[in-house]
Parts: sequence; structure tokens; C-alpha cells
Amino acid sequence: MAPLRPHILISNDDGVTAPGLVSLATLLHQENFCDFSVCGPSGERSAQSHSINIHHPLHAFPISVPGAEEAWAVSGTPADSVMLALYGPLLKNNKFDLVVSGINRGDNCGLHIIYSGTVGAAREAACKGVPSIALSLDNHSARSIEGFAQAARHGVVLIKAVLGLLPGSASLLEPLSGHLLNINVPEGEARGYCLAHQGRQCLLPLFTEAGPREDVDLAEALAVAGPGVVLRAFNNVGGDFRRDEEEGTDSWAVSRRWISVTPLGLLSDLPGSAAAAAARCDPRLLGELRAALTGAARAAGVECLVPDGRALM
Repeated sequence: MAPLRPHILISNDDGVTAPGLVSLATLLHQENFCDFSVCGPSGERSAQSHSINIHHPLHAFPISVPGAEEAWAVSGTPADSVMLALYGPLLKNNKFDLVVSGINRGDNCGLHIIYSGTVGAAREAACKGVPSIALSLDNHSARSIEGFAQAARHGVVLIKAVLGLLPGSASLLEPLSGHLLNINVPEGEARGYCLAHQGRQCLLPLFTEAGPREDVDLAEALAVAGPGVVLRAFNNVGGDFRRDEEEGTDSWAVSRRWISVTPLGLLSDLPGSAAAAAARCDPRLLGELRAALTGAARAAGVECLVPDGRALM
């Protein structure tokens, strides 16, 4: 059953003032079907994965986000921000029905899921039993609130579907507990929603050596290697892009203008049997997720593609 007035936590990895987060928060405020709070990193924290800070205190300061019950910027990582929001004394109300991380600038398909701070924030919520969504736009050039408008519109439809707020839809909150949905929106007009699985697409690294910098702190190097240490610097500028065009993967869907919706679990080992693998997922989740995506497609006036390739309206 959907909560009477859902409470949503919004976080991200691009920083709390990033246009993707602001675009989503603005539309949630306009739609007025939920209450929401914001707690995210104070600046750019992309590719921080699920890292957390345990050696230094986190610092937080209030910011203004229209419509938010409260909004805080945190000095740590995306996962730090969600952990602090759920388990710290920072927020007046830290009970959330759903956590949404995004909207990220750039996709988080394939193996990028492993590195993504956007996914890391959502995964942190899932680790604590709170259903969560990671939402990304496949457009690294998006710099304005308007540039995220389509992703925000579809994101809100899918949030309503998860909460059970669309006509004839059931809430996914219970079967989604301990899991997260990784959602990637293509650039331009989307065909609809595709229930996809994670692929292997990734950007391979390429390092170039950088020149010496005067502002580098040598304290750690001196402590380890002693006086006369020679420090070399390297930049990861990104190498070849390894695509995955296997039908049904998240990157396959996005490249064909589908919005990929990929359920993710928390365990990464290979189960010893099919029964053990099946036991990891609430048996209701995939069936109810298919139904929710079909309802979302009807609400948005788009198509829905299920894993066997059938397109449903």
C-alpha cells in the first residue's frame, strides 16, 4: 500500500546545486504528491562509487532548494550523505519511503555502475533496507535545468509507479526493499521504458603523465619514502569506449532511445545453485515491476518493452 504522503530523500554525486537535482526537485515540488528532503555532497563527487569517510568529521550546511522540507550540503561522498541523512541527527525527519539519487549528468550503464557515485548513494539506502532509485541522463553536455526536463518528467512518472500512485498500480516499496532501480534516460525523445539487465559497457582507462605542480602536498610521500622523494603525477584522460550491444542490456536499450530500468541487488558473488540465486530476489519484484512499467508507460503515453521483446502499450 502506498504511503498517504510519501517522504523522499534526494541525493546525487554532481553536488546539491547541480541542475539535474534541481530539475527533479522542482518538478516534485510542482507535482505536490510527496514531501522531500535533500542531502547530498557540497560539490562534484562523480566516480566516488560507494566510498565513505571514516577518518575525518563530515561537515554540513543548509542550502535552499524550493519545495524541500530541508536541504543540506555535506562535505563527504554521495554514500556519506545518504548515510548521514538516514542515521545521523542532521535532519528533523529521517524516515523515508524512498531515496532517489540524481539526476546524474551522463549515463550509468554497464560497468559504470561499479564506479558511479549516483548508484553508490542509492545502493547505500538499499543496504539499509530503504527502496531506492538511481536516475541518470545520457547527456554529458547537459548544463541547465531545462536540459534535464525530460529526464525529470520520466523520473517523476517512475517514482509514482514505485510508490503505487498511478491508476491501477501497486506499490513496489516492499518487494524493492534491499534492492535498487538503476534508470538511464536517453538524450532526446524517449520511446518508452525497457526492463533491461546490466551490460558490460565501459570506458577503458588511459593515463598520461602530468607535469609537476607546486600545490601538491608532499607530507604523505615524505612520511613513506623520506627526504628526496621523487613524485610523479598522472591523469586518467579516458581511452577506448568498449560498447555492449547485446540485446536487452541497459546500454543496448539507451542506444535505441529506450529508458532502461534495471533492478540491482546488493550481493555480487555467484550463487551455488539456481535456487540460491532465485532466493535473493523477492519473487514479487520482477512481476510487479513489469506491471508498474506498463502502467508508467500508459501514464506517459509511451511504449513499454519487456525482456522477451514484446512491446506493450
